[in-house]
Amino acid sequence: MKILSGRSFQTACLAALLLLLTPQAYGGGLYIYEMANPADVGTAGAGLAAKAQDASTVYANPAGMTRIKTPEVFAGATFMYLHSPFDSDSSTTVSGPDGDTSEVFGGGNFAYVHPLGEDWAVGVSMQNFFGLSLKWGDNWVGRYQSTEEWLIAPQVQPTVAYRVNDWFSIGAGAALTVGYLKAEGEIYDPGTGDDGSFNYSDTDFAVQGNFGLMIEPNEDTRIGIRYLSQTKLEFNNDISLHGVNPALKQGVRNLGDLEIDIYIPQSLNVSGFYQINKDWAILGSVGWEDWSRFGRLQIGFSSTGEDNLDIKAKDAYHFGIGGQYQWNSDLLISFGFSFDSEMFEDSDRPINLHMGDMYRYGTGFTYDLHENFTIGAALEVMWEGDLPVKPSSSAGGDVSGEYSDVWFIFPSIYGIWRF
Repeated sequence: MKILSGRSFQTACLAALLLLLTPQAYGGGLYIYEMANPADVGTAGAGLAAKAQDASTVYANPAGMTRIKTPEVFAGATFMYLHSPFDSDSSTTVSGPDGDTSEVFGGGNFAYVHPLGEDWAVGVSMQNFFGLSLKWGDNWVGRYQSTEEWLIAPQVQPTVAYRVNDWFSIGAGAALTVGYLKAEGEIYDPGTGDDGSFNYSDTDFAVQGNFGLMIEPNEDTRIGIRYLSQTKLEFNNDISLHGVNPALKQGVRNLGDLEIDIYIPQSLNVSGFYQINKDWAILGSVGWEDWSRFGRLQIGFSSTGEDNLDIKAKDAYHFGIGGQYQWNSDLLISFGFSFDSEMFEDSDRPINLHMGDMYRYGTGFTYDLHENFTIGAALEVMWEGDLPVKPSSSAGGDVSGEYSDVWFIFPSIYGIWRF
């Protein structure tokens, strides 16, 4: 049996782990608007920083809290169905089924706003808008890249806002973030021809800044600006190997803990809201997310130091437009469309980061059951289409192909209580 030298083994591990342990998620780049705020599902994320129509503005734009005049609670849930089958092509030499990451996922959201006089307001929110879990199965053709991955980053965010004057408010929050990373995959042993496996998991804590401005030139017009700061999750734990030869297991043990630094990137959203008349309103937004920084990962082992690796991600851009129609005094109907640009070219897209251009179509409603309680629900479809991936190689063979007809469905439901 051929045993790799220490340096060759180290290099091979670093190259492989770049793809094996890269986190999985979706959204504008990787942010998931739908999970941050169930109310944004109805407008497909359009105008999210300018609506400020309920307590969910704590996260969407903290400056909007000055518009909430009585204590208010927002609570809801968003569910997700992902359709994402993989089709291998003739260049694939690994045996096994093509694989399918279609699955159901879900998350909850909570926000509370408490006004302090005419000008000040404080609030708190809980959300998990960054991350997703994916599972391909143990036997699919890409098993030497990944079989299951998790990245979740639930947040609790205390927030404060201040109305500077009649038309200008500012707000800021500190999103206290707990990150959890889990990755599993198969390892081919050329000596025996059998598959072993690896797994890795760790948690970390980080703080992300959330800053907002709300400009209201008149009672019918709002311009909202929301900036999220960059933060970093630092994962540092040993990687476990199972069913592999003792020399390989000892080689990994000698390298020490696997250190992975993942950046949650900065982003900027500028949104507008205009009340055309008593029945109709229009919303819009543009945004930018710094995913090129996310692509420059820091990864290494405690015994060898950190290496900078670039998975060639690029910045993502958001454009959205939507509307609202007041059907009657109790029922408000929302609708919207948004586009988020892809963070990978087809030639650079890793097999376990299958993301492309995202087209969102949403609609929803809110209904005032009485003056102190409103119920809302929404549905959104997100389309990505066919996503070719960059061919990848391992000791077990080559994998090439595309994810076909990738799409999501997001239903959401929520309630708003006023006190």
